[in-house]
Amino acid sequence: MQATVVRLKPNPDNSFACPECKSEHPSVKGIKFESIHVLADCACPACGFEFYQVLPVGHTTGQTVSIGKTNKKLYPGDKIHSWLSTSLLKAHEGIRKDDVAVERIIYQKCERIVILNTLDSLYGHVLLKLYNSFYHLDHPENGGLVLIIPKMFEWLIPEGCAEVWIVNLKLNELMYGYESIERFVSHEFNRFNEIYLSKAYSHPDVSRVDVARLTGVQPFHLENFSRQKPMITFVLREDRWWFKSSLDYWFYRACRKLNQLSRTAGLLSKRQNQLIKKTIRLIRKDLPEAEFYVVGLGKTGSFSGYATDHRQREVNSLVETAWCEVYAKSHVVVGVHGSNMLLPTALAAGCVEILPEDRYGNMVQDLSVRYSDRLQLFFYRFADQFACPKSVVGKVVAMIRDYELFRKNMCSHPPMIILPVVDDAGH
Repeated sequence: MQATVVRLKPNPDNSFACPECKSEHPSVKGIKFESIHVLADCACPACGFEFYQVLPVGHTTGQTVSIGKTNKKLYPGDKIHSWLSTSLLKAHEGIRKDDVAVERIIYQKCERIVILNTLDSLYGHVLLKLYNSFYHLDHPENGGLVLIIPKMFEWLIPEGCAEVWIVNLKLNELMYGYESIERFVSHEFNRFNEIYLSKAYSHPDVSRVDVARLTGVQPFHLENFSRQKPMITFVLREDRWWFKSSLDYWFYRACRKLNQLSRTAGLLSKRQNQLIKKTIRLIRKDLPEAEFYVVGLGKTGSFSGYATDHRQREVNSLVETAWCEVYAKSHVVVGVHGSNMLLPTALAAGCVEILPEDRYGNMVQDLSVRYSDRLQLFFYRFADQFACPKSVVGKVVAMIRDYELFRKNMCSHPPMIILPVVDDAGH
């Protein structure tokens, strides 16, 4: 239990040191849920320094981060990723007084709870934190699970939670802290004898996650891979694109710098559509029986005669569920790196991802890797940001055509037993 939670009540965990004098075990006067980040309100009994300790959950699990109360200094400022330090300070210094509606649903009363805070300003971060729910649901001895979740993720609430606190804010609004959220959580704390905070790991082992418990949709069954007609789904975005060449990429960069993307996004989407149509035409030459689908936000252009079009201008729970059903029937999903690939890869058999060069350091973060063996290498393939349709086609077709041979040669043999070497003396 100690590896997965932080104690909040009674006796909040204080296994850290004062960032100024390094004295250990400062006093903790309270806990602040600002939105994304949870802070302990601390004072050092040795030097008197007052600070907020960012609790080690989510993206701060592996770091010790503090914020000075008076000097507003971030410790250790030079060792924190810039995006994370920006997120921390924006939420902490941008505390808003807006009255935020929080809906409380109680399924079962508990005196001992584990809180899983999934609030975040990024879609993928929320979903990855939500994956942690199953560990706590499957270990009820640690306490009933209380889930804090943004309103738009309400459709993914898993069965078995003790309580759910639904925050009615858009994701981009959650980059700030809110006094009303702090007050709500502080008031709710009075109802429980023991409270722990899930570490909400930002990249849990998804191969152990039963995504059907979230979506209500069963993922692709590999035993049907060669029995079913090949189905390929393209997951599209109209704010991030598959580029035909470096010229398109630098055009995009220039438009972004000049704040002209809203005027040129349609053109970039049309050029992306051309790449997808060419990819479909080439796949059909090798797999004439294949079916094609497109999903995603936006309706630029038409795929009539190429693919069944499930794109939408707005998303709700019905749209998300319908998309999940498409993913679950897909042998391969194809898309550009991003959080839009998390649910598709959790449900489809495999994927081909267009991976931009500036995302190499984030490789695999957006994939819900279903497999824990050699199937990982077979079913998750990458193409560079200027990959030609032929390159993507080769990966898709090979995955579908070669699966049975791969399974027979690489996945059907029993594990080798290696015996210890014994010398003549029997040692």
